[in-house]
Amino acid sequence: MIRRCPRAIAQNLCTALVLFAAGPASALSCIFPTVEQVYGSAAGSLDSYVIAAGSLDVTGQSRPPEGAVALNGDTNNMQGYTQPARFDGMRFTSSGFNEPWSQDLLVEVSCVAAWCGQAERVEDGLFFIRQNADGTYALEVGACPANVFANPTQADLRQVQVCHSVGNC
Repeated sequence: MIRRCPRAIAQNLCTALVLFAAGPASALSCIFPTVEQVYGSAAGSLDSYVIAAGSLDVTGQSRPPEGAVALNGDTNNMQGYTQPARFDGMRFTSSGFNEPWSQDLLVEVSCVAAWCGQAERVEDGLFFIRQNADGTYALEVGACPANVFANPTQADLRQVQVCHSVGNC
């Protein structure tokens, strides 16, 4: 039986939960968001976000060091991890991706049941990076991609400008 998901739950997470409920033989099936959807989510969040285009390199050791771990040995109950990283590229301003920006940040990898995101090098990407209240930065990477668009097109980058111009998408 498929149930409607509350609006407060992101569409990708809801899809993952419905598929997980179908049984252990199910594979995770993600609905890949558009730039407009992620922009709208970030704009509607209580958190502050930086939108940037460039590269991401993982640095240092993850916590825990082995990455995602099975809670109590249950591989259907994986727990995420954090990974230090460095972003280098251009930060979005009201006039486009024109402000050089280099920043250390923490990649927060989360899991849904047995499926986890992965902190990895991205040579060319569009990123929605959360700015924490303490001035640090974090990039959330879940089992279903949402805040990273690898190899963005010029249309993807222009869409950020369009969303900014109209105030939301």
